[in-house]
Amino acid sequence: MGYPVLFEKTLPVVPRRLLFTARRDRADLPDLPPGAVYVFKVDGRQRLYGDRHLDLADPTVVEAVAVSLVLRRPALITAQFTIPSTSAADDFTVAATFRCQVLAPEAVAESGLSDLAALLTSHLAQDRDLKTLGLSYRIDDINEVRRVVDAQITAYCTLVPPNVRGMSIELNSVVVDPSRDLREQSRRIRDKKWQHEEGRLDMAWQDIEVQRYRDLIAAGPAHVDALGIARNEINVGQLSDRMHDDDRERRQQLGATLQMMVDRGYFDRMPIDPVRLLDEVAGRSMGAAPSRMLAEGTETAGAVGAGPRARPAAERDTESTEPDPIPSEEDIA
Repeated sequence: MGYPVLFEKTLPVVPRRLLFTARRDRADLPDLPPGAVYVFKVDGRQRLYGDRHLDLADPTVVEAVAVSLVLRRPALITAQFTIPSTSAADDFTVAATFRCQVLAPEAVAESGLSDLAALLTSHLAQDRDLKTLGLSYRIDDINEVRRVVDAQITAYCTLVPPNVRGMSIELNSVVVDPSRDLREQSRRIRDKKWQHEEGRLDMAWQDIEVQRYRDLIAAGPAHVDALGIARNEINVGQLSDRMHDDDRERRQQLGATLQMMVDRGYFDRMPIDPVRLLDEVAGRSMGAAPSRMLAEGTETAGAVGAGPRARPAAERDTESTEPDPIPSEEDIA
């Protein structure tokens, strides 16, 4: 179905009958779609039947030799064509859309115009500047081409508007569509850029997390435990029990080391009371105990040998005046 003339048909002669009014057979006429009108050709002239109900006995209908269906409703008609680019392998596809409406159905039926899109395309093809407009651009310069093509077609249709007798035609829009190859290439490039951006953001986020956890670990176990408590990954009661167990084990190891040092005579010539030192280690964590004991060293210097494992003076005189070497890590373990 074309536009604006939807359908044309030659009509047979209506036979005359005595005593009966001439009447055309309904099957001779095409169905009338919404928005269209009948235009009958009678005596060499086009006559608009209008919006009346069809009367098959009407002289215009009976005497007509042809009928046309003309669409009177406004319609958007697109003229599509291509213009070359700098590359012989690619063209720009241009689609110019016009708003069209039939004003005089009789004139349109007389012209028999059924392909308005082809007529508009032919009209634009007469613009020589438009034909060579794309030769200055590559296919990927499509955004610039859209601007200049729109301006050129608008200017041309303003100066030389399409002229079809019995119709009103106005330029509605101009679109320059990219080729399929350009769309696919642009899509691939866009996807690559998106993937690269996502990867860069992921790596930056990972670097931030790594630095954050590095700072937490460098701050010591207390900060790590605090983070676990904040995230409800560590139970406060379990952490307290573990800290008490660690502290108890630390005091036991230190006490065993001090006891070994006492047994080997490391405190015989030092101003520290080993008995009190062992009591301090066993009764509290290592805090102010060493400083307090050192302050009292002069008072306890004479009682160095009074510890539970102090040896008689005769034994100390017969032995070497030098204490055993400081125990190694293997001895302490």
